[in-house]
Amino acid sequence: SVKKADSNIDAVATIKYANVVFQVKDIWSMNDTVIVVKRNVNVIGNAEGGFNSSLVFKIDPVVSWKELNFMSPTAIYGDPSHNGKYSPGGTVNYEKKKIILREDAIPAPLFAISFNNGTSVSILNPAPDGASTFTETKLSEDTMIDNRFQFGAMGVWENEDKHIEFGFCFPGTVELYRYKANSAFKPRTIKRYHPIIEEVSHNYTLKYRIGHDESFRDVTRNSWRWAWNNLKPSTELIDVDQMRRILTDHMVDQALTIDGRTNIPFAVATFDTNEVQWNRTMTVMGFVSKNLECADQLLRESDIDQSERGKKMREIGLSIINSFVQALSKIPLEATGYDIATGKPWTGEHQEWLAHWLRNPSEGMRTLIRTYRRERANGNLHPKWFDWVKSYSDWLIIQQRDDGSFPRRWKGGTSEVLEETGTSSYCPVPLLVMMTEETGDEKYEEAGLNAAEYIWDNYGSRGLYIGGTNDNPNITDKEAGMLSLEAFLSLYESTKDIKWLERAKAAADYTETWMWIWNLPMPIDVDNSKLHWKKGVPTIGLQGITARGVGGADQYMDWSAPSYAKLYKYTNDEHYLDVARILLHSTKSMVAIPGRQYDMKAVGFQQEHWSMGPSRRGRGRGGHRFWLPWISANHLYSITGLEEFDPIIFRRLTEEK
Repeated sequence: SVKKADSNIDAVATIKYANVVFQVKDIWSMNDTVIVVKRNVNVIGNAEGGFNSSLVFKIDPVVSWKELNFMSPTAIYGDPSHNGKYSPGGTVNYEKKKIILREDAIPAPLFAISFNNGTSVSILNPAPDGASTFTETKLSEDTMIDNRFQFGAMGVWENEDKHIEFGFCFPGTVELYRYKANSAFKPRTIKRYHPIIEEVSHNYTLKYRIGHDESFRDVTRNSWRWAWNNLKPSTELIDVDQMRRILTDHMVDQALTIDGRTNIPFAVATFDTNEVQWNRTMTVMGFVSKNLECADQLLRESDIDQSERGKKMREIGLSIINSFVQALSKIPLEATGYDIATGKPWTGEHQEWLAHWLRNPSEGMRTLIRTYRRERANGNLHPKWFDWVKSYSDWLIIQQRDDGSFPRRWKGGTSEVLEETGTSSYCPVPLLVMMTEETGDEKYEEAGLNAAEYIWDNYGSRGLYIGGTNDNPNITDKEAGMLSLEAFLSLYESTKDIKWLERAKAAADYTETWMWIWNLPMPIDVDNSKLHWKKGVPTIGLQGITARGVGGADQYMDWSAPSYAKLYKYTNDEHYLDVARILLHSTKSMVAIPGRQYDMKAVGFQQEHWSMGPSRRGRGRGGHRFWLPWISANHLYSITGLEEFDPIIFRRLTEEK
């Protein structure tokens, strides 16, 4: 029956099955452009087997699949062609016309559909639970029945009648391919049910936002902020000064010096082991090794600490930089890192990690110019540093193509292109802007402008960013958004052209959708010692990594805290300040500190990543337990970069929730 009651519509159904009765009650209401549905299923009696329930809408059959664009955080942003073939939002599922995601794999339980007439509809679970068992999250069995499963699945699909439907299923059932699937693999249908017993708890609330006159980028921004306002992510403030000291002291403890050359090792075990790490003498700039960024942080700390502690940090920081300049003096670069044991190119395994990627020197040298400027202001001149960066920049702008793009990778020591794609052309823009500021020669910034126009025209204008992570070429990812945000901001700060501020906002709006804004509980049935992400630790602030591996997460984005603070200052939009606050505080919840060391071997450690979505590892575990230099470099820059940009905003963020 369907009855109107006050401002609500109550829909009640009774379903008989064997000796059981399912009483289904939906309460529908509408507030402005948001429809709210509260569902409760009451079971009378007991029976074998399991059940789920769903709320499904059908789209007018005059609308075709190709006329729709979809957005679900970290999984799909319109164009699926850069999401990985077999990922949940990838090309195989798109061509099958079936994109369904479990809400425990995404930063917000949100799925949006954009129509080509400017309307949209977004589904949100405003009060997600996400509870599950470790066995279930490891996908141990295709079909499982358990009252403890408190997660749903949402998405869009074409039914047997060729009509497009969208909706929500609880508990969530999905089809998943293996992470490294090929055409021989068939998807697993992961079916989850509640038991047919009277004690079962089966209720949920869904909200549907109806949008009008929105571009696809508007849908991403507006639906995400709507989700944010419903989920209300909270922030637990940290002791920022304590965190800064812990991280810099820890960095010093990891430093390795051989024959006068110093590095922060590529990877260090967070657990006790007598085994010597095979790549401890590998050192790289940018991306995940970030040795020049580490040096910058040590020098920053030494500027405010004149004790022996600060002097040691200065010694290590200068040695890291000078070792790089000496080892990689040849332009074109032979590599973007080297072996400190020899001072020469790395000849061991995984030489591709040190290859001449566009990203690595763009990041490292940009940071080095910041260091150079700060040192110069303190009366310390380093002409060799500047000459090295200028030589690279002069070579780099010659590599730019007519469309404004740069190649992604070159053969070491040459100008021979190994990866043609221009998806990461945002990388050198901040460096090139700096070089014009330092030299007065407009050619560098002009190259940066052309590269940024290429990125906007080909990707940003469509609401997605590609190719940030070196090891996932041409994949939609978070870091591409972070780097594009910095590129556009640097051009706005230099030119004051408002279009670059608008584009920076667009990149920021995309990038923040990779950030968890709800707390996903760890599995109920597993001992905490077996988990890498510990029970009770908030997941707010954690971020997805790439659309190829939905459910994988790290804390890389806290590097962007200063960028969001800048957007707040330039736009007066308080939301960007809220993002910066989470990136400053919530991203450090798994750093080992005194009294909260977890199972790390020393304070200051944190492992690189974790799995939150269903996977062979299970929720709360990572692919390895190693610390990489980027972790501390990014954590520290969220602090020092913020304070450097605006001390008043920094104090506000450290004192206010």
